[in-house]
Amino acid sequence: MAHESDLSENIAKWLSEHGYPLEMRVAEIARKHTHFDVRQGWHYIDQESGNSREIDIVCTASEPRGIAEINFVIECKATKKPWIIFASEDAASSYHRLSSFGIFSKAAHSAVAEHLFPVDLESPCDYEEAKSIPWFWKEGLVGYAITQAFEGNRDVPYIASLSSVKASIWLLDHSLWQSAEYRPYSISFPIIVTTSPLFECTLKDDGNPALREISHGHLLFKQHINEFFATCISVVTEGYLEVFIKECQEVADRMYEAMKDSLEQDWSDFLRKCEKNAPNK
Repeated sequence: MAHESDLSENIAKWLSEHGYPLEMRVAEIARKHTHFDVRQGWHYIDQESGNSREIDIVCTASEPRGIAEINFVIECKATKKPWIIFASEDAASSYHRLSSFGIFSKAAHSAVAEHLFPVDLESPCDYEEAKSIPWFWKEGLVGYAITQAFEGNRDVPYIASLSSVKASIWLLDHSLWQSAEYRPYSISFPIIVTTSPLFECTLKDDGNPALREISHGHLLFKQHINEFFATCISVVTEGYLEVFIKECQEVADRMYEAMKDSLEQDWSDFLRKCEKNAPNK
């Protein structure tokens, strides 16, 4: 019995060191605080290598007719060394608002942009609706690079960033739950959850770094992956996870609200086409 107890303890330690309990806790929090379909240990195809790779968690806000899908793509990293997000106030200045928010299919991009940024020369919009959506209207300090403190190891946060983005891109044209052939509206949000302390680094007036511990941050990710080149990754500490997951549900609800008219129009067009092509009785 003592041997079995020691073995169980060693296994539990190994699981903890490799991040499995974190993944399970994140999935449980998502199931508790959202209406998402939550799946763990799913695979996607790497657009550059063509290899199948695993992503830790995908939380999906689906649409009952199957023409839209919103995915929150989560990579979990149980590490101890601090992570540092390098940030500046002008990091997002060259980004379109939607590009610094998430990854959109063409149809979803058009629908959301048309709803949130209406063109009305007689009555200019103040964009208050867009500004009220969590993480959408990024102002102030936004991250442009990330590293792991000590030993100069950038690999852990970079690999996590790359994995979450590649899985998010793949989900624009594929679905974990159904055929994506007739699902033109798709939005993906890449997310990293870490157990590491998270710091934001800026530059003081005297040229020295200024550090501030934060609970979450946003990292602008700029890398050409086929036709993709830029988005934003949410980096979240475990202590902030419950608040953030609730914000994910609000974001999904607001995105469906923004796409509502376009979804209804597309569905009506689809039904008319079906009626037209139906065989005569």
